[in-house]
Amino acid sequence: MAIYAVHCRAGEADQAAALERARLVKLGFAWAAFLFGPLWALGHRLWRPLTAFIVGSALLGYLMTIGAIGAGAAVSLYILFALYLGIEGRALLEAELARRGQPLADIVCAADRSTAERAFFERGLQQAPPRSAPPSARPPQGAPPPPPQVLGLFPEAHR
Repeated sequence: MAIYAVHCRAGEADQAAALERARLVKLGFAWAAFLFGPLWALGHRLWRPLTAFIVGSALLGYLMTIGAIGAGAAVSLYILFALYLGIEGRALLEAELARRGQPLADIVCAADRSTAERAFFERGLQQAPPRSAPPSARPPQGAPPPPPQVLGLFPEAHR
């Protein structure tokens, strides 16, 4: 089972159209970002990580040419940056989507991407369930009082 983060625009008049333009981001290690870092960043229009990758690679090349670091150290640093992109690539993509106006809307756990999309659309198109009783309604006479709502590990009731 994989976990997907769903990003879509909030507050649009046409909810179905907003759901249709939703982006699913599979959470976890991004192998494509690890293996093809600059191309992956370019494909997802992640300009900041792409710029950092290019500047970092140019800096490593410059430091190698002046003899400040050896080839082994440069390769190790390059692999570390590629590993960073693999680990944090999806988080960088989610942050960029939020900056573009598509905040996190839902988290879906599914076997594959199409099942995750289907589950998200089914949830998104459902109407909100009606409340069973208004908040001011009292419990029937003789019924035990409802348990207090406790927030976290705090012993006091949250009201």
